[in-house]
Amino acid sequence: MDDQQIIKGVLQNHEPSFRCLIDKYKRLVFGSAFRILRNTSDAEDVSQEVFIEVFRSIHKLRNEDDLSGWLFKIAKNKSISFLRKKNPAKANSTGDIHAEFTQQNLNKVHVEHHTAAHAMEDIEIRQALFTAIDLLPEKQKKVLLLHKFEDFSHNEICKALQLSQSSVESLIYRAKSNLKKSLFCYFKNHLI
Repeated sequence: MDDQQIIKGVLQNHEPSFRCLIDKYKRLVFGSAFRILRNTSDAEDVSQEVFIEVFRSIHKLRNEDDLSGWLFKIAKNKSISFLRKKNPAKANSTGDIHAEFTQQNLNKVHVEHHTAAHAMEDIEIRQALFTAIDLLPEKQKKVLLLHKFEDFSHNEICKALQLSQSSVESLIYRAKSNLKKSLFCYFKNHLI
C-alpha cells in the first residue's frame, strides 16, 4: 500500500490501513524517539503517543507526499516534550544509558558524569539537529530519514521512492552537506 492509499484508508477509519501505517513507519518513529530519549521504554511510550496523535490529526496533513517527514516531526516534538516534562537532570542521566555504555566499553573510554547543565545542552543539540533535518528540502529529508532512521539501503530507497541509484546517492550527499552547514552555523553561534 502506498502512502496516499494508507492516508485515504486511515481517514475512512479503515483499521487495516492504520495497521499498515504503523508497520511501515514504526521503525522511523521509534528510531526518532530513541535518538532523542536514549531509553527504550520511553521511546516505546512516545511511539504509541505518536501513532495516537497521527490517528487523531491525519486530516491536518497538508502534504500527502511527505507522510514520513510529518511522522518524524511529530515523533521529534513528542520526544522533546517528554524530555521537558522530566527532570532535566534525569533526561540524560548517568543511570541506564551510561551503565549500559560502560559495560559494553568498560576498558575503552572514560564515561563523563553528566550534570543538569550537560543534560540541557544535550537536549538543545538534539533540537538543533532535528530542526536542521526539518529544514532540508523534502526529497533530501525523505531519503535521509529512510537511510539513517529506518536503516534502508540505497537499493531499498531506490525501490521505495522510484529513484535511480545516483539520485539517491546525490540526495544523501546533499542532505549531509546541508546538515553540516546548518549545524556548523549553529555551533559557531552557540559556542562561547
